[in-house]
Amino acid sequence: MDLLDALNRSPLFQRVPEDAVREAARVVTPRHFPAGETILEQDAQGEALYLLVKGAVRVSRVSLGSRERVMGDVYAPGVIGETAVLAADGERSATVMALTDVSTLMLYRDHFTQILRRHPLVLWNLSAMLAQRVTYLNDELIAFGLNTEAALAHVFTHLHRQRVQAGVPQPETLPLGTQDIMQRISASRETVSRVMRKMERQGLVKVTAQGVLLLDVQALEHSSLDEGDLD
Repeated sequence: MDLLDALNRSPLFQRVPEDAVREAARVVTPRHFPAGETILEQDAQGEALYLLVKGAVRVSRVSLGSRERVMGDVYAPGVIGETAVLAADGERSATVMALTDVSTLMLYRDHFTQILRRHPLVLWNLSAMLAQRVTYLNDELIAFGLNTEAALAHVFTHLHRQRVQAGVPQPETLPLGTQDIMQRISASRETVSRVMRKMERQGLVKVTAQGVLLLDVQALEHSSLDEGDLD
């Protein structure tokens, strides 16, 4: 993909002057990561953000109790690493691992700061991205506070939405195993297995060799906000 085309696809450079895109094209550094490689490491110093051009990554964070929680996946043309670039201490807030072969454009803090100063619309796009993330986290807190079924429905529907937007083939088949799900909702294996069986009986999902097949996305959307019976 042409460099300018890749930048124009990025949410950071939507509806901005062509000068901003061309300035970014002069300073970004292409970086490629094979599947399974760690791109960013929690608590490490970060001097750059990464624009995803191709592929998908998984974001996870280790809590004070040394328990790892998967925060979610990011698909191209998403952005990763912006938190450390914006934070005063410059520390990475999470670990990011390549789920597939990943192509990125690395943008250093100094260059990014100059672009923001010259082109306020890029800052507006960044603010919109962060606001969307806050909205998602608020919805997650509500769903996770209801019950395990609501939490799972929230995780499944959000991941499905991401895969649709990214143009992933068969977006309804989520590449999630039991361990993946446990790490996403901080639940035991027994709890996840029990709730998954319940959702299968309800005709919402089906567990396959490829992961979790969503059978009724609309019903799952409602389940993520349905108080139902507490688990």
